[in-house]
Amino acid sequence: MDVQADLTRIDAADVLELRVGDAEGGALALRRHGRSGAGLLPVERVVRSGASLKAPLDGLPLDDGEWDVLWVDGDGRAAPVDTTDTGVHLSDRAAYLRRPRRRELRAVRDAEGRLLLRATTVEPYAEVDWVEPPSPGGDTVAVRGVLAYAPDPGGDGAPTVIARQRSLDGVVEAPADLDGRAFSCALPLEPMALLFRPERPHNEWDLWLRLPGGAELRLAAHADDIADKKNKIVYPATVLEPAGAPVRVRPYFTAKNELSLLAVSAGGAA
Repeated sequence: MDVQADLTRIDAADVLELRVGDAEGGALALRRHGRSGAGLLPVERVVRSGASLKAPLDGLPLDDGEWDVLWVDGDGRAAPVDTTDTGVHLSDRAAYLRRPRRRELRAVRDAEGRLLLRATTVEPYAEVDWVEPPSPGGDTVAVRGVLAYAPDPGGDGAPTVIARQRSLDGVVEAPADLDGRAFSCALPLEPMALLFRPERPHNEWDLWLRLPGGAELRLAAHADDIADKKNKIVYPATVLEPAGAPVRVRPYFTAKNELSLLAVSAGGAA
């Protein structure tokens, strides 16, 4: 009993859509990946239209981890669903980010071409989709993006971008713009250079977006699934001399794909 899907995606409402071609009858179920003897979790409320199936996944008791997507025939026999779809649809990801949620569901294809469902507990953050590094001789970094998994912003106050000096006490704030769930900001770099502590060769500044009402979201870039941005994306630096000692400052992604700023002595390694 081989069932193959040439389209697999999960929309912003956590509805799994499959295009399964000629597969007749049957039902969908989930099982913890790697546990062939585990019980099946039926997927109810499946709606079929031609070759397409739509299965709402909201409300299912899915623990964090990977789940096999199974096709159960009329005799109760379960088999994995194969897929030719990579499951990466950036336009769908952008829509998915914009809904408040604490659990993320992803349709992924394993090395054998089988369809898996990946469940992950998530926290709201500020998804960065553009970084404008400082121009030669410039002193600002511009950033834009969207609120990810966060409730719609509300409450009193104006949005602010905050840079905190890691393991030290420096704090720099600048105004941010918020248009619905889209944010943008321009962060001045001269204050970081002024607060540079030479006894700590690398001064890292972690970036947060404070929303009206006081909630703070870490700036990060996760939606594109590019791992290890720290070593793959290198932004140019600018050199500032606010106190006479040159300091080199540049944006960078951390090992967790969070956006930060790095300040070092202009005579040291960047």
